[in-house]
Amino acid sequence: MKKLLMIAAIAGFACACNGGSKSSTTTTDTATAAPAATAPATDTSTASTTQALKDGVMTLKDGKMLILKNGAWVPLDAAVTCTNGRKVDVNGEVSKGDKKRKLEEGMQIDKDGQIRDKNGKLVDTSGWD
Repeated sequence: MKKLLMIAAIAGFACACNGGSKSSTTTTDTATAAPAATAPATDTSTASTTQALKDGVMTLKDGKMLILKNGAWVPLDAAVTCTNGRKVDVNGEVSKGDKKRKLEEGMQIDKDGQIRDKNGKLVDTSGWD
């Protein structure tokens, strides 16, 4: 009986120590963070990954190219050349050398020239380089 009582006491102590309470050394950040910019709503029926977007990301919305500047989507007013040499035109056409591709609705391209589909997955552009 003493052994059973001792095992129960040890198990109770172990559970109390590992109760999932947070450490008292954590601090609370009182600063409010600015909301992360997200892509313009395209098709709410598809499951897309929500991710914070950086300035310079471009997307095709309603047949027009938009670029993210200071957390807001603004129309692209001139062609942009990405760091990898791809050129993005205001009509959504992406070109590099003699290869051209028209972006589809909801697709994105970042300032480094990486193209993502409307679900946020990288598009294979291995034939362009």
